Amino acid sequence: MGKPLDAASPNPSSSSTPSCLTEASASMTLHPPPPHRYFDEDTAELTNDDDDDDLPPLYSDHEEFNHNTDSFTPFDPLLPRLPHGDIFETVHPFRRDETSAYFLDRRLDRDPDFLAGHIYKLCQVPPRPFVKLVGTHTESGSGGGGGDDDSNSRGSRETKTVTDFDIEIELTHLLYSDARTAQARRSIRTAGNLEKVRRGTVFATRAPGFGGAGPVPEEGTPALREWCRRYCASASWLRCFTVQRRVEGCDWDALGARLEGLARAANYRGRVEVRFPVRQARVHVYSDCRVNRWRLTPWVVALFTFSLAFVLAWPALFLATRRWETVTAEWRMSDGHARVRVRVEEAWYAVWAGTIQRAMLERRRGLLDQGDLQRTWARGGGGRQGDAVAAAVEAMGVVNRSFGWGEDSC
Repeated sequence: MGKPLDAASPNPSSSSTPSCLTEASASMTLHPPPPHRYFDEDTAELTNDDDDDDLPPLYSDHEEFNHNTDSFTPFDPLLPRLPHGDIFETVHPFRRDETSAYFLDRRLDRDPDFLAGHIYKLCQVPPRPFVKLVGTHTESGSGGGGGDDDSNSRGSRETKTVTDFDIEIELTHLLYSDARTAQARRSIRTAGNLEKVRRGTVFATRAPGFGGAGPVPEEGTPALREWCRRYCASASWLRCFTVQRRVEGCDWDALGARLEGLARAANYRGRVEVRFPVRQARVHVYSDCRVNRWRLTPWVVALFTFSLAFVLAWPALFLATRRWETVTAEWRMSDGHARVRVRVEEAWYAVWAGTIQRAMLERRRGLLDQGDLQRTWARGGGGRQGDAVAAAVEAMGVVNRSFGWGEDSC
């Protein structure tokens, strides 16, 4: 059952998920402040009350930027405002990779209210869907044997794969109906009794009484707080609580077919691969113990791999770890109606089609961003999509500010 998120943290004493459809949002302005006046007048004139309206705003008007600069945290426009003194991420991740974040903290193992609050906050962080288009073809050539015999020449012939274009575009801004105010269609859903998932078990199973093993049949569908209580009450010392961030409300197959057709319309005759990878798709909370720290440390994993010790260690860890995979944060690009879903896909395609096709013809590699979209529009490729292009550029700028941009990639 889906339960929309609320802006505030859940009541620790409640075992259910909030049901409010809207949430408090972080507002921001993308316009620079008006220039202030330069005063070259007498001191007495500067004390007039009439001049107060011409002064620039006080620093206190922007509280989100007034924290101690020694421990400055960038303002995130996609996260809801929290009460003064509270921090959004109460536990820093032990490790991150492209798709997952891993947390280890004793408070998450012992306090179900703390765990539920932490999971609830992490469910408000969006997944990052991308579209990736790769065009390749094969070329054949001689292997350089140098022989005069035709058979030797044919035997030394080699084939290689050549990448013609490799581009990707971030789609995170489509998860927000209004990125400037962080308005999104999202909800927390817990597993139903008939779903086969890991419920504190090694293998996926249904709930007790619904086809799964267990001494007592399940009564009702447990909410987030109840699953956190069961996780903390488990006697297993190797545990993992997983939350999946899922993107819904988009027909990926239809959109992929449109993008492949865009390449064919450019008379491209190679192979086209369209994928939709999702980054930041999972959160794993491991019980804080030495074994779990080792399994998440890259150099320990490399040592076990090269020494072949993983042949025995990995099966033992798999069978000894109890996993909970019962909570999903669903982010919808549309409200679920087929007509609205098609309209969202068509609107995005209409804005980006010219830019994508130009990048294919230019044999581009890498991420296409707002600059590419604006350049296509400036060249006349935007057509009547001027307002849509401007809105897309602004929304993608909000996403960049939230996740960060301009970092080194080497």
